[in-house]
Amino acid sequence: MTTREYTRLQLAERQLEAAIGLFMVGRDRFSVITLAGAADVILSQLALDKDKSNFTDALIEEAIRNGAAERTRAEHGRDINDVLFINDMKHMDKDEDGFVEMDPEECAFGAIMKAMVNYIAIVGREHRTVAAFLFWVGKNMDPKKYNLSGDPNWKPAE
Repeated sequence: MTTREYTRLQLAERQLEAAIGLFMVGRDRFSVITLAGAADVILSQLALDKDKSNFTDALIEEAIRNGAAERTRAEHGRDINDVLFINDMKHMDKDEDGFVEMDPEECAFGAIMKAMVNYIAIVGREHRTVAAFLFWVGKNMDPKKYNLSGDPNWKPAE
C-alpha cells in the first residue's frame, strides 16, 4: 500500500467534485448530501482560517440585521444542516423511528451550494470547478425557483 499526504483542501475538493458529479448526472441524492456536507465542514474551517466569512457566518450576520437574536456559529450551523438533512445522513438518535421525510433533490442542491459558498471564499469564482458548476446551474436550474444571480433582494416566483 502506498500512502500519500493530502491537504484538507484537496480532500474537500474531491468530495465536492464527487457530489457535483453525482448531482449533475442525476445520481444518488443521499450520497450528494453526505459528500457535500463532509466537504463543507472542511471548507468552512479553511475559509475561517483565511480570515474569510463562511456561509454560516454570513447567514448569522443577515439574521442579526433582520432582528434575530444572536446565536453561536455551532447552533446556527447545526440548524442549517438540519434544514438540508445533512445531519440525518450521518446520525441517528436512539429514540428515532428510523424514517426521514425530506426532498432529496432540494437538499442535495442546497448542500452543494452551501459548500460552494465556502469554496468560492477560498478559491474564487474563476476557479474551474466553480465556474463550470455555476455555468451548469445557470443552464439547468430554474431561475424562478433559485437565486442564480446572487441578488440579495431576490424572491422566488409564486
